[in-house]
Amino acid sequence: MGKTADLIVAMSLWHIPGAAGVFASLFYILMCDGFPGGRSLGKWLTGLKVVRIDRDGMDFQSSLMRNSPVAAPFLLYLFPVIGPFLAYTVGLAILLIETYLGFYDPDGQRAGDTFAETLVVEHPQDSGGDPPFDRRT
Repeated sequence: MGKTADLIVAMSLWHIPGAAGVFASLFYILMCDGFPGGRSLGKWLTGLKVVRIDRDGMDFQSSLMRNSPVAAPFLLYLFPVIGPFLAYTVGLAILLIETYLGFYDPDGQRAGDTFAETLVVEHPQDSGGDPPFDRRT
């Protein structure tokens, strides 16, 4: 649900006229989990947080690696003529794979989490400390 909210934000940014919308959308998708606390808007709304397995804080490089599979359809859309077709077909395949991994991986890691060595954990809104579940401890 958190990633769905982030995709809605990115698709809304995409509608800003000109190249600014494209860049704003791609920037948000790729960097949203690198914001302070590892919480994008979608993670904040769903009470989740992204953490690195090595216990270092989330950074933009990890966010870039984690979200590159999700951003691929946005980039493919930019190709002339065949771009929209590629974006929808590849995007659907990525969505299915990422959803499957999110539900059936023992740690709930999708492909992007495996690449970036990250994990999504619960982090309630009123919590000021560590999340209740964190396999790193």
